Amino acid sequence: MKFVKYTSVCLIIFSNICFGKEFDKLFTVFEPINSSSQIEKSINNSFNTMIYRLSGSESPSNIWRIINAGNARKNFIKSYSVKNINNESYLEVIFNKDLLIEVFNELSIPVISNSRPVMLFLIEIDSGTGEPYYLTNSQNNSELDDLLKNYLKKESSSRGIFLELPELDLVEVNQLLNYKRLIDLEDIIYEKYIFDELIKIKISKIGIDQWSIDGDININIDDKDFVKNFIDKFKKHTNFRINKILEKNQIFTSKKEIINISVSNIKSFQDYKNSRKLIENLVGLRNIDINRFEIDTVFYKLGIYGDFDSIVKEISESNFLEINSQYKDSSEINISFVR
Repeated sequence: MKFVKYTSVCLIIFSNICFGKEFDKLFTVFEPINSSSQIEKSINNSFNTMIYRLSGSESPSNIWRIINAGNARKNFIKSYSVKNINNESYLEVIFNKDLLIEVFNELSIPVISNSRPVMLFLIEIDSGTGEPYYLTNSQNNSELDDLLKNYLKKESSSRGIFLELPELDLVEVNQLLNYKRLIDLEDIIYEKYIFDELIKIKISKIGIDQWSIDGDININIDDKDFVKNFIDKFKKHTNFRINKILEKNQIFTSKKEIINISVSNIKSFQDYKNSRKLIENLVGLRNIDINRFEIDTVFYKLGIYGDFDSIVKEISESNFLEINSQYKDSSEINISFVR
């Protein structure tokens, strides 16, 4: 897969292996901090981010439901420490996955798995003062570029979803700019990238303080403060799309099942530890027991939240677990560990 990899200051690490990517360090939040006196504030902010990520909802109502049920924020924290990233200070807060999911279950709040959707943004900008271009991570041409990219990075971290921009070479840019028919444009993008949703936006200056927005957002803005007005519209549209796509990935903790899985290609004790850790990190896991060993294969019985389909989806989108076969009638999944 040809997604360009980039790491934001919030340490969202994007793998480029599979479709529907695994969100690395889902239960670790990096919160900016200016001084030791702000640790309490940063802890509170990191807790809010954790709830947004795990629930998939941007509504603060889940935060207050958890707190009003008698749960202190600090109870969910395993550890925290100050980290220096790109010469800036961040509070690294590691949360207790099992306790969070237990409380979500008690309050009937759905959770979103480690596997998170990928939304690709194809944004063409024609300011009228130069050649049209597509927004990428590697170039900054204007204040608008910076605001869009900073928003996507921040929202990616907060919501736990991959909001990505393409990296296009000159030949590809010329192809996209020269193709006028939508089917041709989409053919190029679908051939090069893998994603769950494509958001296409064309921004064109058509007069003094007049702008036309086409594609997934269709508006005309006649205002000197175009940048602010457009960013507000862009945020509203993006949040709507994020909410809709995350709703499809909910795991309802009120549902509980037992499944049997086998993990093959275990060549060493380290392989066993690494593969088991991957399973333990599944958001849909309630408990895990070993049934037996056979040469290079370990057999487990798992208690899960959600249903068979939801755990299959979560496992299948792990970078290091490959499903060889699955049998819904007998609740059985056979997996290979990928080094």
